[in-house]
Amino acid sequence: MIVVAAVFKKAGRVLLAERSGQAPLTLTGWEFPGGKVEPGETPEQALAREIREEMGVAISVVRFLEMVHLPGAPEARLMAFEARLESEDISLSSHRRYAWVEPGELENFNLLPADRELVKKLAARNLLV
Repeated sequence: MIVVAAVFKKAGRVLLAERSGQAPLTLTGWEFPGGKVEPGETPEQALAREIREEMGVAISVVRFLEMVHLPGAPEARLMAFEARLESEDISLSSHRRYAWVEPGELENFNLLPADRELVKKLAARNLLV
């Protein structure tokens, strides 16, 4: 399984979204928004679809940034891409709220485990600014 995540950057901040946790067994916490790649999709296509579904906006995928394994599922990977919002008119459907966060503040958020690992890798490579 491949899961994709968007790293949106604006004015020295990155966008995080808090999962609503409404579905059974859904993890709650903050994440870089995204979702699962469906059969027949490229990771970039899946990311554009997921953001459109979850946030109601179109995006442009800029570049691949990093990959981490999902905890408890060694065959599953989370791929992060830098992306650009085509509109600031965000309408959440799968998240409670979103926030633009300075990279130094990320440790103050209850990030999902894979996103925590992703932040470590991105920060080490100076890819959050």
